[in-house]
Amino acid sequence: MKTTTSIAAERSRKERVPELGMLRGMAILGVLMVHATSTAVVEVPNSILRGLYICLNTFSLFCVPAFIFLSGFVLFYHYFNQTFTFSMLQTFYKKRFKQMVIPYLFVSLGYELVEQILNHRSWQAAPMLKLFGEHLLTGKAYPHLYYILITLQLYVLFPLLLLLFRKLRLPVKLAVPLGFAVQWAFYLLNRNYWHIAAKGSWSFTYFAAFLIGAYLGVHSSTFKRWYHANKSDSNAKDVALLWLLPILWVAVTIGFLWMYEAYWTGASTPKGYWFEIGYNLFTVMTTLVLLQACVLLGRCKLTRWLAFVLSKLGMLSFGIYLVHPFFLLVYHRYPLGSAQPVTYFLWTAGSFLFALGASTVVTLLAYRFIPWSWIFLGTSPIDRRREMAPQV
Repeated sequence: MKTTTSIAAERSRKERVPELGMLRGMAILGVLMVHATSTAVVEVPNSILRGLYICLNTFSLFCVPAFIFLSGFVLFYHYFNQTFTFSMLQTFYKKRFKQMVIPYLFVSLGYELVEQILNHRSWQAAPMLKLFGEHLLTGKAYPHLYYILITLQLYVLFPLLLLLFRKLRLPVKLAVPLGFAVQWAFYLLNRNYWHIAAKGSWSFTYFAAFLIGAYLGVHSSTFKRWYHANKSDSNAKDVALLWLLPILWVAVTIGFLWMYEAYWTGASTPKGYWFEIGYNLFTVMTTLVLLQACVLLGRCKLTRWLAFVLSKLGMLSFGIYLVHPFFLLVYHRYPLGSAQPVTYFLWTAGSFLFALGASTVVTLLAYRFIPWSWIFLGTSPIDRRREMAPQV
């Protein structure tokens, strides 16, 4: 006879979704590409390769919304059908405190000290602590840490969203329009009234991606039907949607890249809301198309090695995200003496490969051989893999 505990465990047990790990691997590559090419976009205005840098940098902007989408998918996939209790919330926040808050504190402290040294700041305790406190609250100890702050905001909002969809019985099919409505309400209010400079540090900037992920996490059967559609078991509507998405994505991507190319080269650009519309559509559609690509990678025998590599990279992505700016900082301490286009291109490509290789090796070795590495890098993916559902 099954106990209440065993029944609850069975309900919470979910099959793994391997495509999420692959998408996470793609997203961390996007993060590295943005940071590796950002200098080239600004520093070489007359280079014949500047257009390439702009395209690579702009295309890779999908990375943060993709991570936000994954957070929404995983959280709702894992928790939506669990009984909503104080005990569940307590377990949820304990786990997130260990996985996210503690690493954020220690990594922020590390980067704060690096900035303290490089910028020759005063070592007086009171000003240092005040500045560090401000940076902790705003995610500004180092530029990339704003993403951790966004994720923490989503963790605070998550129980409220669960209450909205579970207790108040708002239909989950309204999650997607709700996400776009909240995101655009925040954008318009900020543009016209609040004027928050760092709006990208607020989770509402990415709310559409989060709730699209939430919708697919709850309706995982819909995800499987759309993304695994074939002639034998899918209707014409599913197959049409499967093909329509990448076609629309190509059109949106061309327009988005053109706008940013024009912006960086000083050409005429569209006025009004077009950049925000383009960013919103491009990042959401790119995430969904790349998820579709992950399904194909796992299905094709010739690309399974790539699916394997992306999955392993996805497992290490949080640690890589935290430490890779340090290696880019070290790399850029030794700039080129030549601005020759091919040489500069190789140097820029080298920064991407060095940051990827060094941060991957350091993260992997730390997880394997340092028991307390979770303090700086979050929970080891080896430990997370033992759980039945994928973890954020």
